[in-house]
Amino acid sequence: MNIICNKNILNEVIASVSKAVSSHSNFPVLEGILIKAELDGTVYFISNDMEMGIEAKIEARVIKPGQTVLNAKMLGSIIKNLPSDDVYIETNEINCCTIKSGNSKFEIMGMYPLDFPELPSVNAEYMVKVNKKMIKEMISKTIFCTSLSDNRPVLKGCLIEIDGNIIKMIATDGFKMAVRTYHLDKEYEYKRFIVPAKTLSEISKILKEDDDFVEISCTSKNAVFVFENYKIVTRLIEGEYIKYESAIYNDQIFEIECPLYELFDSVYRASLIINGNSNDAPVKLKIKEDNINISCETIVGNVDDNISVETNGGEIEIGFFNEFILDILRACDDETVKIRFKTSVSPMIITPVEGDKYLYLLLPRKLK
Repeated sequence: MNIICNKNILNEVIASVSKAVSSHSNFPVLEGILIKAELDGTVYFISNDMEMGIEAKIEARVIKPGQTVLNAKMLGSIIKNLPSDDVYIETNEINCCTIKSGNSKFEIMGMYPLDFPELPSVNAEYMVKVNKKMIKEMISKTIFCTSLSDNRPVLKGCLIEIDGNIIKMIATDGFKMAVRTYHLDKEYEYKRFIVPAKTLSEISKILKEDDDFVEISCTSKNAVFVFENYKIVTRLIEGEYIKYESAIYNDQIFEIECPLYELFDSVYRASLIINGNSNDAPVKLKIKEDNINISCETIVGNVDDNISVETNGGEIEIGFFNEFILDILRACDDETVKIRFKTSVSPMIITPVEGDKYLYLLLPRKLK
């Protein structure tokens, strides 16, 4: 193999593809990136940690086609620190790779490409096209609600649900829940599947914000996301997702319309005296007569704050983990939100004043 590439393009591609490189594996080849050059000038960069795989392709000057596997961490460090824009990569018959740029020259041993596992082939049983800005927003506004625990694997991913021209992304860890709803350009058959949070996070990092589309294809086992010059293949999480709809109640003691940023700032101020375990110091909301009293008491001291809201009557005193409620308020899009309450031990539900673009649900802390 003998190719000439642009340094900046190489940097971007290697950084992106490295997200699916296994950091500590019993198989060194999984810590590498497969580089495959073809006569038509296309060079593929492929990584695979056996849960997720990323393939990127670029155009380069291919003098001699071929392939090799190079350690991702070392390759990234070398390319990043080369002195010139043109990078020459050449491998010989014993798989020794020479990397040259300007007056710098590296020689490193490659690994045999035949040992590198192929990405799963996804013969699409189902395909949907989603706007890139839309899916990037969906991910960022839900992924923080996924679970970090291995006790319930299905909660370590986001449920994607498509029905007609509606697409939803749902995430929950059992304490908080996010539901984002968007409208597609056309109608699709009903489908639901669970994508690991790790995969969605890496997709979001690679995606550029423009008006192009992501093609999502899936089988019962795998899904593939295709956009720009990238293809990301992931295993789906098997199992039945929780019946999230049953947690969304429509009856309530009362509801309020609340200025989002004022509530966020007030809860943030109340959090400033929490310097230990937030388990012992919930932020309390006492809502009565068009007013929210936000308070918190710890061994350090206490804080008391008030904001004006619009209510339809009723009163309630309820407490929450400060970090959870701040995360949810950050994810809301509007200057004013609608908040529903049922009892002091029932979830709080936050939605837009109008429409159904998002719904956030948060379980309260029991107050002493």
